[in-house]
Amino acid sequence: MDIRGVVIVTGAGSGIGKAVAQRLASLGADVLVCADLNLDAAKETVALCQNARGNDSGSFQATAHAVDVRNEDEVDGLVTDVVNDHGRIDVLVNTAGFGAANQTPIRDMSLADWRSLDDVHNIGCFLLTRAALRVMHNQEAVVPTTVVDRPPTRGSIVMLTSLASEGAFLGVGNYIAAKHAVKGMVQTAAIENAGRGIRVNAVAPSYVSGPMMDRFLESSPEVKKEMLGDLPMGRLIKPAEVADAVAFLASPASSYVNGHTLVIDGGASLSLSNSPFKGGI
Repeated sequence: MDIRGVVIVTGAGSGIGKAVAQRLASLGADVLVCADLNLDAAKETVALCQNARGNDSGSFQATAHAVDVRNEDEVDGLVTDVVNDHGRIDVLVNTAGFGAANQTPIRDMSLADWRSLDDVHNIGCFLLTRAALRVMHNQEAVVPTTVVDRPPTRGSIVMLTSLASEGAFLGVGNYIAAKHAVKGMVQTAAIENAGRGIRVNAVAPSYVSGPMMDRFLESSPEVKKEMLGDLPMGRLIKPAEVADAVAFLASPASSYVNGHTLVIDGGASLSLSNSPFKGGI
């Protein structure tokens, strides 16, 4: 599995985005643009990506950019800068986002809380996808050189959704709706652009291990017991495991996968009880 060309990863300053950036760097990306709301965090990821290349870092370029994916001008500016500097975009991966701050039934939810999740997930994914598609649609198609017998491609887009895009959890309707919207956009963009050699897919992980989630679980033993009990493998997914799934969909190895949401949940959706989310609703 190899990655070549110009790659943009948003949300690259932490968590899944940081793991994805490092993985794509290690797989051979020629140019890696690490974009995040926190520029300093993006710069730290750039350093990690350069280390990930090891002895192969001579021709590798990694840069950090500040971007708020909710802002149309910033998203379009990021894409314009990348094209001006490097001539094309081969892969876009969007991991930017955050979870619901608390459990609130839809009947009690404010419009501001609803919009906050829609803006960063639904609108953010739309703005990034639209900007990347406008570039990919007109750029020259290239034949993958790291795998055999594959057709020319103009680009690959991968969006991070969530297991939430496959069903519903109590009290986080704003997050659920936003993630379902992203899945629908991915499917529509996939069929609209398939004829131009552009693929659009999504990765939907279950609960992901990380500093914020780990601290939350340690502070709530009962919720931790319920949540882990909901997972057949008895543990959260690691960011590196999500990154491998993203890398597959971004690479020519998945050249006939389009409009697909790859669920990586250790089998949780086969028996998910929703029990961690019952309280207070």
